[in-house]
Amino acid sequence: MAAIGLLAAETGDREDLGLLLGELGHRAEAAGALGQLLEAARERRPRAFVVVDGGGADAEVLTRELTRAFPLLPVVAALKTRDARRAVALMRAGAAEVVAPPWTREDLKACVSKSLRSPGTVLSPLRLAPRRRSPLWYALAVGSFFAAALGTASLGRRVRLQAAAAARVDHWTLAVSHPAGLAFDGADLWVVDWFTQSFYRQSRQDARVLEVHHLTSETPVAAAFAADSLWTVAADGTIARRMRDAKLTALQRYPKAAPNSAGLAFDGLYLWTLDQSRRTLTKRLLDENLTTVSSRRLPGLKPVAIVWDGKALWTLDAGDRVLRRHDLEKPELALEVVPLPEYGDGLYAPTGLAWDGERFWTVAERRDGKGPGRLYRHAAEGAR
Repeated sequence: MAAIGLLAAETGDREDLGLLLGELGHRAEAAGALGQLLEAARERRPRAFVVVDGGGADAEVLTRELTRAFPLLPVVAALKTRDARRAVALMRAGAAEVVAPPWTREDLKACVSKSLRSPGTVLSPLRLAPRRRSPLWYALAVGSFFAAALGTASLGRRVRLQAAAAARVDHWTLAVSHPAGLAFDGADLWVVDWFTQSFYRQSRQDARVLEVHHLTSETPVAAAFAADSLWTVAADGTIARRMRDAKLTALQRYPKAAPNSAGLAFDGLYLWTLDQSRRTLTKRLLDENLTTVSSRRLPGLKPVAIVWDGKALWTLDAGDRVLRRHDLEKPELALEVVPLPEYGDGLYAPTGLAWDGERFWTVAERRDGKGPGRLYRHAAEGAR
């Protein structure tokens, strides 16, 4: 773990970059002014600095001051707006790297890692007089040959296994184009589609639609099962507890209790809601008012769904295309980050997340809005 000095005039920028640095395994020493950062740097001796350009701060001036005070420490400048000329000016001022918005874990990792990496020592070859090779040398050479042959055979077997794994059916085309959420009832998956205002119960084996439940008076965006009930949240923030009958009869309603919600999860005691616009995770009591216990800001770029896997709370980030495992006591901390290579082509945007006891599942809609959505079964496993 490396200590990184973080200078940002705005609190939100300090929180966002501090969380990203924490995910990368670094400890952020955040400050809102140059004097505070210099004082902290003299005491805690960071290995690098990250400086935000904008929000009332001029990173060009700050970079010059930091490189003058700590000439051996690299400075990474974080732009709030994409500007190639500004990036060049910051590099000329002494910045080792410049990271452009939107700030992602991968981009920040590349810049900070490169800045922390010190150049190695260059060695010049020294020509030695040829020596007579001993029998031991020949024995080692023969052994190396056979080891290489065995390694090649092992590599070939690994390639065949990977090809077989790739040939597995791990995604299915949905019957709808606008999935917004996903839930698991202990046997089957439930796809929430906001456009048709419906829930689609689907088989885990082949994604075959088993049932369709239509809501006429509201637009569902997320769902979670708890005991014998189905909890839902609508586009206007209304939370409802429903019977698992043919009409999904509402037993209780909490009008506009959780605006901007994109996800629901139940951990056996508390109901969790995800506010997508504010990137906050709220813990609620299952009382008559759904009383708020706590609300914490989440790391990442665009969290869109949450799920409880029996031991830990996970969020799905559509911006970073990763799953994050969170500390229940401090949800703002990510204990683990799992990438989702299935979304590497950028054709689909993940919108919902479920856990079936063994694997994670996600639903996604096409980014261009043309064509049906997709259901994915992921290789990633939950906490053990």
